[in-house]
Amino acid sequence: MEKNLKRILASSLALSTFLTIPVIDSNNLVKASENSTSQVISQMSTADVLTEMKKLKLNSREYLAGNESINQNPLLDSKINSVQNTANTRLSSFLEIGKRVNGDETSLFNNLVLGENDVNLSNSYLYLYQMALAAKTYKRSDLSGVNLYQNQDTINKVIEGLDWLYTNFFENQEKGYYGNWYSWEIGMPMNITKTLLLLEDEIRSYKPELIDAYVESMDQYLRNGKDGDIDLTSRVHTGANLADIATNRIIQGALIGNEERVSKAVDNILTVFKTIDPNQLINGNTDGFYEDGSFIQHHRVAYTGSYGKVLLNRIMQTMKILDDSQYNPEEILVPTVKEWVYKGFSPVIFEGYMMEIVKGRALSRTGTGYQDVTSIIEAMVDLSSYLNEEESKALQSHIKYIADSSKVKVSSGSFTSYAPIIRFHQIMEDSGVEAKNGIEESNHYAFNLMDKTVHLRDSYAFAFSRSSDRISKYEYMSGENLMPWFQGDGAYYLYLSGRDQTKQFGANYFATINPYKLPGTTVPVEERKTIPELYGGKLFYENTNHPLNFYASSTSQNDYVYFPVGTNTFSGGVKLGSYGVSGIQLGDEIGYRDKQDGLLPEDFVVYKNAKANKSAFMFDDEIVLLGSGIHDQLGREVISTIDNRMFDVKETSSIAGETYDGRSLQDPANGEYDLKWINFNTDAEGTQIGYYFPETASISVNNDTVTESLRKIRTSNPDTKVTKNFFTLGLDHGRNPQNASYAYVILPNFDVDKTEQYAKSPSIQVLSNTEEVHAVENKKLGIKGFNFFSDKKKTVSNITSYNQASILVKNEDDTITIAVSDPTFKLDKMKLEIEASNPAVVAASEGVKTSVSSKKTLIHIDSANSNGKSFEIKLKIND
Repeated sequence: MEKNLKRILASSLALSTFLTIPVIDSNNLVKASENSTSQVISQMSTADVLTEMKKLKLNSREYLAGNESINQNPLLDSKINSVQNTANTRLSSFLEIGKRVNGDETSLFNNLVLGENDVNLSNSYLYLYQMALAAKTYKRSDLSGVNLYQNQDTINKVIEGLDWLYTNFFENQEKGYYGNWYSWEIGMPMNITKTLLLLEDEIRSYKPELIDAYVESMDQYLRNGKDGDIDLTSRVHTGANLADIATNRIIQGALIGNEERVSKAVDNILTVFKTIDPNQLINGNTDGFYEDGSFIQHHRVAYTGSYGKVLLNRIMQTMKILDDSQYNPEEILVPTVKEWVYKGFSPVIFEGYMMEIVKGRALSRTGTGYQDVTSIIEAMVDLSSYLNEEESKALQSHIKYIADSSKVKVSSGSFTSYAPIIRFHQIMEDSGVEAKNGIEESNHYAFNLMDKTVHLRDSYAFAFSRSSDRISKYEYMSGENLMPWFQGDGAYYLYLSGRDQTKQFGANYFATINPYKLPGTTVPVEERKTIPELYGGKLFYENTNHPLNFYASSTSQNDYVYFPVGTNTFSGGVKLGSYGVSGIQLGDEIGYRDKQDGLLPEDFVVYKNAKANKSAFMFDDEIVLLGSGIHDQLGREVISTIDNRMFDVKETSSIAGETYDGRSLQDPANGEYDLKWINFNTDAEGTQIGYYFPETASISVNNDTVTESLRKIRTSNPDTKVTKNFFTLGLDHGRNPQNASYAYVILPNFDVDKTEQYAKSPSIQVLSNTEEVHAVENKKLGIKGFNFFSDKKKTVSNITSYNQASILVKNEDDTITIAVSDPTFKLDKMKLEIEASNPAVVAASEGVKTSVSSKKTLIHIDSANSNGKSFEIKLKIND
């Protein structure tokens, strides 16, 4: 049968062999697809529709449970046993109908009391799905252990449980929709839909109307939708959420034989693939992938490592569901997802570990990091089967590189689907597939559209977290990430090669580290309280009498509690080749500002930040961090944390260093010193690091052992005690500092001798560390970096800027290359001068105009709507 929808989409979008999604108007895309749908319907017979629906259901079931042929493969034995054992555990807690009511409590499973707790109802549906999955997952008869495949008693319990939950807790719309909207619109529908799919035939035999009834109710619970359908203008029907809902609706449409529902859901998913342009938002949506590889969810949270991976996997699942059907818009999906992988995901993965800066509140969850990347690898494996031979081979090499470099073995058993497990092992065992990084091992990524920076080298990765009036300072929600206050205020994470990163970062790190001493931060000395501590144990602030109307998922809750932005506009950076400069001016949360203006309730608690200008200059062997203008408007004591390295209590640490008056520093070294350099390492791989201080300052050195519960950072974490050691370097700026500053150089992987030698002959020179300008020169590389924080004309070295700017200048032979960006995202025009003898302009980015004299070049840049992009100008010097 001709694939009408694919043909129409391909024609209407005029797809080329390269990614064209960024220039598509998604409103027109949807309209074109809807018109196409009516044409498809008119051309399809009833028999054709049934055939297509059957195909979608078969694809969906195979994605979830495999089939008799696939499941024979011994590589799947562990996963199949896990599915069966999980279901057996759920069966043991399943309550027969006569035991479900105990006094005022009603439950379908032990310890999941129903009626007021949406999480318990959601888990009840999850447990039923897990039982249904085992009942439809073929297991070889010779494989030992529990085998519930086609077990009629299990199937009967699932169906009876579905019917009972529907009648008592789901059907009545007036009683439903308590708790989190996500449970009702995504969480429960996801597990309900999959259960209906797996047991369709048995359910129709038991109660034919139950499937239609559930689908109708799920439509009604889509209350952020329109007339029971997805609303593309809704603030919650975006990004990964939209993909989740649409995928559910595709399967639901196949179950009830509604071709129009399937087509519309596919159309809805296509809107997720449009690159977000901040200058031309569609339906006000900011969630999705951006031109520079940034990914945003929840309107303003950097989320590649959590919601981003959910979106990636959901899209790959959708592609598998739509395989060989008329609904599979492969021409759109494949090149777009490939772009996401290399541009968005790969740069934030280091040796198989997902970086903290793109996890939102998920960084407080146990098991993040390596497990995050496992799900991305599964999506990559699936994607490789859709690419041409050359691209597929390259992606397989990239997969193998990530898996081989990971310090924790990739657990393919945690893949969602079965076929990718087999394919992954084939890739890993194929000697013809070379393990090769799909991106450059030495590169710089200015993810300015999500206020994050990643600097990669083959032996380390440096991740710098910023925030602004566009991007949230942090994300707290649902009792997760309870102590997040300074995570977006210049906090950095240094990942060293060879290290199991869970021994350095992850949930253990955030549970045990002093939240006021995150590396790279400058904070006032005060004790802050978590949201539950502030508001009587509640996980949110509630005040429905105030005009802002605070309730659990309100816009006000989002703006002031869950993911507040800052008051600062300067947060950005510039990239030149594989080098970069990044900077931020610290601001308050908007809650503090608005409380002073009388816009917030009296009992809403706010905190004020310290003020500072902060920069990171990122080269090859060193990272230079500067801070200036440090003060506090409330007159409090202010501290800056240089580093805070966590290491295991079983590891033995070693410290060596030298002060500016020539004294040697040895263990134990707790105290304050006028350090020139210091080196830290443990007896474990990937812990060696040096620090050089180009300016004299009293640096505190501390070694501490800390024991805390994982529940300290997330209410649903186990109350497990964690004990970790910390090596901490910091500066106490004193009470009410006036324009204090700091400067230090991080030397990743440097041993004691290399650190000492570097301090004797440093490659870098601090050219300016004032409130107006930060500037550093790397003499070995011939590079100068600048952050101009002032909007007034300032000159440092041979550069003059007439406005705020981030600048890099590289001298090489007889050429000078300049890169410039607007770190405020607000400048329509930029102007700068560079002094050079007899310059000639060789090349310049679009939007750049130059005026050359014998001694200098005047540069004008049309920076309106440039969104932190780097403009480049290349000059030839004719001495």
